[in-house]
Amino acid sequence: MTKKSLSLAAVLLLAAASARAGKMRVLTTTVYTASLAKTIGGDKVSVESLVPPGFNADNYSPRPQDLFKIHKAKLFMMIGLNLEDWARDLVSAANNPDLVEAELYHGIKLLDKPAGSVDFSFGDIHPFGNPHFQTDPEAGRILAKNIAEALGVADPADKDLFAKNLADFEAKLTVAEKGWKEKLAPYKGTSILTYHESWDYFAEYFGFPIPVPPKTIEEKPGFVPSPRRVEEVIRLAKDKNVKLIVTEPYYDVSIAQTIADRLGVPMLNFDLYGIGLDPKETDYISMVDDVVSQVAQKLGGHGH
Repeated sequence: MTKKSLSLAAVLLLAAASARAGKMRVLTTTVYTASLAKTIGGDKVSVESLVPPGFNADNYSPRPQDLFKIHKAKLFMMIGLNLEDWARDLVSAANNPDLVEAELYHGIKLLDKPAGSVDFSFGDIHPFGNPHFQTDPEAGRILAKNIAEALGVADPADKDLFAKNLADFEAKLTVAEKGWKEKLAPYKGTSILTYHESWDYFAEYFGFPIPVPPKTIEEKPGFVPSPRRVEEVIRLAKDKNVKLIVTEPYYDVSIAQTIADRLGVPMLNFDLYGIGLDPKETDYISMVDDVVSQVAQKLGGHGH
């Protein structure tokens, strides 16, 4: 049996088990929204992320079994803001007239909205705003509310349970936020530089200015920076007293490491879609906790 047929067989078994358990089948596009859906839905839902842990949702290539999953699902939730352009054609082809769809960005104060019209010459830019807000706890709170609302639309009978689970999550998040702010308070005001615009919400929430220019190591989103760009970034980062370089494993980590080495500052390489890969990251709150702990460790260990 091929690897593909094994994967499809596993999907079929999962579908059968879910149906027997009477759970609502829920699909998301990212692991962190799947985690929130599990937290809010509890034992009433069977949740899966189409994009596996460790993969960037921005440039994910759908697999054949994804079509089957959407065809059998009751609720499909995506971030929106053109993050998952690949998902729209998938939903259309799935032929599931009973599918409830939801975009989860609504209510979040969006950053990095381009001024004026944009086209492909600007790179892989998001014309409606930056969709990488998962490390902003307040954005996480809004995502959880939107997920609870979507679950309630798809399953009105359990709406009160979803509301209770949401309240429990918000209470835990409030406690966690206090601890995160205390942990990062000694480093507030420290300039950081990121490879991609994936950390803007984190930086704004916790008070880490990102100098403009250079704004990011990339000159254009989705394009590997040229040697000329790298030298320009190093010069600007020195002038702006940048103390931490942040990147993700989906990009050229060696470039970020080179810049950090030339500046004499630490580099953080963090997987923003890594829930389920790292034993420390089992849900949304533990994911943000890991981000905060690693940022504090990098800055604290560098004699800040």
